[in-house]
Amino acid sequence: MSSHNDRAAASGASPEPEGQRVPTPRAMLLPVTVLGIQALALVGAAVSFVITAITAGPLAASLIGLAVMFLIFAAGVGAAARGAWRLHRWARPAAIAFELLVIVFAFSVIGGSLWLGLACLVTAIAVLLGFFLPAVVDAYNRALTDY
Repeated sequence: MSSHNDRAAASGASPEPEGQRVPTPRAMLLPVTVLGIQALALVGAAVSFVITAITAGPLAASLIGLAVMFLIFAAGVGAAARGAWRLHRWARPAAIAFELLVIVFAFSVIGGSLWLGLACLVTAIAVLLGFFLPAVVDAYNRALTDY
């Protein structure tokens, strides 16, 4: 571990990977963890669509299409989580755009499934708030000036 990584660890940030100049703040754990959970939920939904498609008859093609779409979303959300942890500048706007879609989805389902709607709303707000924590904004600003 380099002396720079020692200073990063002492200041509450995680050690930086090779080639990265700005350490990732611990506050980034909130949005990255929630994005990871959302990606896993999307994969779980895709698997359930495939299982349901086995006995769905004429709806099987639609369910398989939904499963593929959810897997594509899961890959994008997972990539955004990984990119956010590495402070890549594309990751934060991609994750924020996804969370805005999740909020719209939450409001559209909250009448039919209160818990699903609330879970979507709470996770989306957690990611949005996490990306605007002062330590995260500062790390992104420093990462932008370093590149």
